[in-house]
Amino acid sequence: MSTPAATLTGREAAYRAVRDVLAGKGFASTRLHALRRDDRLAGREAGLAMEIALGSIRHVITIAHVLGAVARFEERRTSVPLRSVLYTAAFQLIWMDRIPEFAAVDAAVDLARRHVRGRAPGMVNAVLRKLVRAIASRRAGWQPKDPCHIRVDWARACAFNVPVLPAASSESERAAHLAAAAGERDGRFAVLVERFGAQQAEAIAWASQAVPPTVLQRNPLRIDLPDFRDRVRKELGDATLWRKDAAFAPPDVSVVQTRLFREGLASIQDATAHRAALLVEPRPGERLLDWCAAPGGKAAVLAQQMDDRGEVLACDVSAERLERVHENAARLGLNSIRPTLLGPNSPDAAELRGEFDAAIVDAPCSNTGAIARRPEARLGLTPRKLASLRGVQSEVLRQAALHVRPGGRLVYSTCSIEPQENERIVEAFLSEFSAWRLDQQWTALPAWGPALDDWRDGGFAARLLRTS
Repeated sequence: MSTPAATLTGREAAYRAVRDVLAGKGFASTRLHALRRDDRLAGREAGLAMEIALGSIRHVITIAHVLGAVARFEERRTSVPLRSVLYTAAFQLIWMDRIPEFAAVDAAVDLARRHVRGRAPGMVNAVLRKLVRAIASRRAGWQPKDPCHIRVDWARACAFNVPVLPAASSESERAAHLAAAAGERDGRFAVLVERFGAQQAEAIAWASQAVPPTVLQRNPLRIDLPDFRDRVRKELGDATLWRKDAAFAPPDVSVVQTRLFREGLASIQDATAHRAALLVEPRPGERLLDWCAAPGGKAAVLAQQMDDRGEVLACDVSAERLERVHENAARLGLNSIRPTLLGPNSPDAAELRGEFDAAIVDAPCSNTGAIARRPEARLGLTPRKLASLRGVQSEVLRQAALHVRPGGRLVYSTCSIEPQENERIVEAFLSEFSAWRLDQQWTALPAWGPALDDWRDGGFAARLLRTS
């Protein structure tokens, strides 16, 4: 009989997740979910691990600036395991003021002793103690342009007694300061400025480093708006804010544990993704195609909008990811959704026969509109990555279009704000296929503000019509 693996502390699990991300081995949340599934991470430790891991990746560029300013730290000359220990500890010291300084430092030294070894424990201890001594106040009112302030939320900062960011005393220095403060690479920030202007680039950068709220969309087939608002208030508290049918809950609220969610009265979906699904304008009795469906959020919107009368073929190339489509449809009580596995040897291939009234393609993308939710996207954004994605995006759009009847609708959407993945993909498709025309398109830029309902993910959507 095998001995079960030891459970991990939240800090240990966060270190492992960050180490994998920095080594280019996937997503922090995927790593942590796997540990949870294997019973190696449980309860409050799982929440702590997720907060530390995602926060460390979200602010990794800013943290590197701070460590370089207070200690002899050079990112390029420091190994991935050692960086992972330092980044996770620095995130706790700067952004998590509820954690005692000694606890963060001692845990990091222990991680270095067990995972890096050699002289690493002594180095970690020295660097982090210099970081602690450089902090004047873990919480102060944030002062824009102050090189001694690291912004930790909308209005507050961790204040240092030495400059930890580039100076911002002149306009020429402003871009470098903002890039470091908001955790963006200099080159990427310059692209944002060129594309959107200085003010909008700054807003995008700050939104991309924020902790997003959880956005709940009402299931209109199971609960009306007054009852939904009453249930949300009772189960999530008065801190939740509203915009139309959507409820914006604080990030630290565990929505998936509520009866509201478990009973299928709501789904989690940002307003931008929800808006893209609504662009299909489903009608009762239609046959609809969701080409890149997992985890099933947009398929659910389609089914709800047509009163669950018709058919939504929810396709994906991963059987494992399709399980989430199954689970979401069952939880929401949607019978019109048919999860369908794509692939040359798939037994579901026959389901694609015939034509569809409308289709939606939520294409794989760089996620530059949703970096706050997927912070790893910032680290993997390269011209080569964008070029490879464009090939995939063009192909999935073409494939989905083949199944739409004359007079039908086709929505192409991404979580990206890159023209190469959005407008240019649509333009290339229209130049190749004359039977299609552009009906409408929009780009939403990431937004953040002092209130929860100021939040918005970035993204793009276009609706194409096939001529009769």
